[in-house]
Amino acid sequence: MENTTLVAIRADTGERLAIGDADTDLLRTLSDAHKLRCPHCDSLLMLKAGNVRLHHFAHVTLNACSYADHEPESDRHRLGKYRLYQHFRRDAQDAALERWLPQTDQRADCYIAMPDGQGYALEFQQVNNTIEHWNERHTLYRGINVCDIWFLGSVRYQESASEPLHPISPYEPMPVPREAFGALTGGFRVRELEKAIVAAEGQLIYLDAESEMLTLLLMRSLAGNTLRAYRYVLPLASASLAITAEANPGAAFNPVPAAVPPSGSSAAPSAASRSRSPASSI
Repeated sequence: MENTTLVAIRADTGERLAIGDADTDLLRTLSDAHKLRCPHCDSLLMLKAGNVRLHHFAHVTLNACSYADHEPESDRHRLGKYRLYQHFRRDAQDAALERWLPQTDQRADCYIAMPDGQGYALEFQQVNNTIEHWNERHTLYRGINVCDIWFLGSVRYQESASEPLHPISPYEPMPVPREAFGALTGGFRVRELEKAIVAAEGQLIYLDAESEMLTLLLMRSLAGNTLRAYRYVLPLASASLAITAEANPGAAFNPVPAAVPPSGSSAAPSAASRSRSPASSI
C-alpha cells in the first residue's frame, strides 16, 4: 500500500489543496518547487498525476505517515472516498476530503456539513476492522453529533452459496420494496466489521467506486457469519443525505424510499427501523 493522500497543504500560504478542486498545472508547479506538505504529518509530498490512476499526493520519503487512524491507501480506496466527496458535496454547506476532527482526533475520509448544521463523516472501508475498533470510532463520532456513514468496498460483498438470492415474497410481512432497485433477498457472508455496523445500523452499504453503484443490504437476521437481508442496487447519483429523525439526528441515510416501516406500523420492527427513520432520496 502506498502512503498517499488526496489533500496537501501549500507550504508558502498554508492553503489546503484537494485533488479535483485545485488546478493540476498549479499542483505540478508547487510539487516541483517542493511546496506541498502532508496535512497530517507535515512531511514533503509530491504530486502523482498520470493518465491511468486517480491523481494523488505521495510522501517523498518512505517513512510511514504519523497519522495512524486511517486505512492504508490503495487505488480503490482513494477512488472510493473521492467519489463520495464529489457526489455528496453538491448540496453541502462545507465539504472536505480527509478532514481532521480535533474533538475526537479522527480523520474522516470525507466530511460533509449540511446547511442545517448537521455534520457527516463518510467513511469508505475496504480492510477489516474489529468490532471494538469500529464501535470506538462510531461512538466518538456520535459523541460530537457527527453522523458517521460507512460505505464498504465492493470487494467485501459476498453472497452465500447456501442461501442464493431470490425474489422477495409478496407475503413478506415487512413493507420493503419488492420490485424496485433490483430487489432480491438471500444470505450474505459477513465479517467482524459488517457485524459491528449491522448491529448498530440495521443495514450495510457497499460502493463500487468504478461503476459508482451502491448495493444496500437491509437486515432480516444475523446468525454467526451469515446475514439474511433484502438486497437493492442503485446508482450513487440517486443517494442523498437527509435528516428526518429528531431523536437520532443524522441517522437517516437510506437510498431506498419506504425501506423501513413507518412509526406505528403493525409490522414487527427490524433493527433498521429501530435505528433509522425513512428517508426519501431518489
